[in-house]
Amino acid sequence: MDWLAELNAVYQREMPHSPSSLAVAAKYHFTHPGKSFRAQLALSSGCSLGLSTTDNLHWAAACELLHNASLIHDDISDASTHRRGQESIHQHFGADMALCLGDWMVAKAFELGARNSQHGSVLVALLAQAMQATCSGQIADISQRQCAGLDEWQCIATGKTAPLLIAPIRGAAVAAGLKADLSGLEHLVGLCGLAYQGRNDIDDIIPSSHRSSDLDGRKPNLVISLFAQQGIGCEAFGRWYQSDDTEQLVHWQRRIAASDVILQANQLVDDWLLQAEQLVHSLPDQLQSVTQGLVAAVKQTTIIEGQGQIA
Repeated sequence: MDWLAELNAVYQREMPHSPSSLAVAAKYHFTHPGKSFRAQLALSSGCSLGLSTTDNLHWAAACELLHNASLIHDDISDASTHRRGQESIHQHFGADMALCLGDWMVAKAFELGARNSQHGSVLVALLAQAMQATCSGQIADISQRQCAGLDEWQCIATGKTAPLLIAPIRGAAVAAGLKADLSGLEHLVGLCGLAYQGRNDIDDIIPSSHRSSDLDGRKPNLVISLFAQQGIGCEAFGRWYQSDDTEQLVHWQRRIAASDVILQANQLVDDWLLQAEQLVHSLPDQLQSVTQGLVAAVKQTTIIEGQGQIA
């Protein structure tokens, strides 16, 4: 079965239709649906656990819609003009449309989760908890203006990335009636989230020929946190970071990019991925191939980005 084609058919059936003005924006958004990574996590988990085709597709679509809603809303708060190679929804249609379409997707995700006849209420609660945690992580990222310590950075990075990666796998386990301790799953996915965000943060600083958006916006960044704690000239950097000055940004970016903290950040990313790999075999047999695939996908992404092939 071509699961992604079936998933696209679900979107076609479930998305807003004319005369709703949301229909045009929804069609535009899903012209470039992205990798559907969270949907693929749900589908792979559901297949391993023996979920019915309908329940599997509905849960996968619910997880992916929730993620897409978060992206649409994030683009408003980040003032991002483009998403997936085209103008973002708020740039193309306006903030009001983006807010409404994102809200609609959240509601549709809850409806799809509720369609599971046996476990609908638990699945909806799981989606709600994942979205609440993601929102908390996102606002912590946006509102953080002090230079975050390493522990604080880890909390923010995990909060932004992990909840909507855990939910697809945990929800499939719930829908399949799997009775097992899944605490290791949260730890594993959290480590993958740290590795992924850590690699993004490194790529924000190097090469120093491009301007760091994290330094410019004083946003949490693994490399910046490490430099602020132990880099040469960290006290002077701390004073600059607390100011509104942007003229010295290139100077500090070059200093950070040429420092030992880049190596330290790369080592942390490698260590987090190694720890995640070691946790795979602590999970139920049915989820080991799925979580191994998750670790491998994050590892591949960090390798490709580390080679400078992804901006």
